[in-house]
Amino acid sequence: MSKYSKLAFIGAISIIGLYVAFKGENLDELAFHLSRIDLIGVSIACFLLVFSCVVRAYRWQLLLEPFDRVPLKSVFSSTMIGYFGNGILAFRLGELLKAHSVAKNTSMNTMQAFGTVIIERLLDVTVVVTVFIILIPWFPFNDIYLRYSALGFTIVTFILVAILYIILHFGLIERLRNIRWFSSSLGAIIFEMMNKTSQGLNTLSRNKGFGKIIITSIALWGIYYIETIILVRSCNLNLELIEIGILLVLGSIAFGIPALPGSAGTYDAGVKYSLVIAFNISTAKALNYAVVSHFVAYFPLLIIGFFYFLVSNTKINDVKNIEISK
Repeated sequence: MSKYSKLAFIGAISIIGLYVAFKGENLDELAFHLSRIDLIGVSIACFLLVFSCVVRAYRWQLLLEPFDRVPLKSVFSSTMIGYFGNGILAFRLGELLKAHSVAKNTSMNTMQAFGTVIIERLLDVTVVVTVFIILIPWFPFNDIYLRYSALGFTIVTFILVAILYIILHFGLIERLRNIRWFSSSLGAIIFEMMNKTSQGLNTLSRNKGFGKIIITSIALWGIYYIETIILVRSCNLNLELIEIGILLVLGSIAFGIPALPGSAGTYDAGVKYSLVIAFNISTAKALNYAVVSHFVAYFPLLIIGFFYFLVSNTKINDVKNIEISK
């Protein structure tokens, strides 16, 4: 599938998501609910989200330490540039932009830094799956869509983890290099990503800051949970703390669905119908929360990331010029 075919595919998913999210909604009623949100609460949620980026940057700094010691200021700048890139580029190319930005003035190459970015995402997925497992007794499995979404996400995660474990345990990376497909340009990129991820996982297990990495991962998602509580209360939704935890898991899954930059459409539809189906929230109130939470998760980081992008010497075209290190 060509790049343009993939773009058309994820564009179609986003358009369908937006249609499903807004289909049949009374925009006047939506405007009424938007006018009643607690702006102070939304502002606090925005602040917490930005603060979580500092925690995320510190965790990434710990992951980068075995390769080079990078000042927290530089790591935070690259983190925000990554959010900016993900906000305007398809296929989550902001992650590559983030890795390139942090590696520029260090002894690392971009692919080494990108390996640590993948480790970051694996840590996040691990926390989400752990929270999901803890919440299983309260999870609304009576709905087929929520059941298949949550279980599908968990199964795919375990499969990927199992594949990574097998590759690492049996030392299969070098054997994969001999497969003809990995000699193509795309195959070489994918192989190098796998290779750096493998190196990153091996390094993580020996990282002196391993305990801090685990603690910051828990703290990071604790901040997301508190932010979600504040947003739920600001949008006048009556959910229990356990239900808010379930909403956080479902929202995280919705963010992971392939779509246009910023999870346009898919997040809104996913969160709206999660609230409607799981907690019997009215469609107008559910869409109101989806829109507000999407705004909080997207625009503050996009704006701050744009500022750091402007003051850095990073360029969008850098992601096209990244060379695979040998």
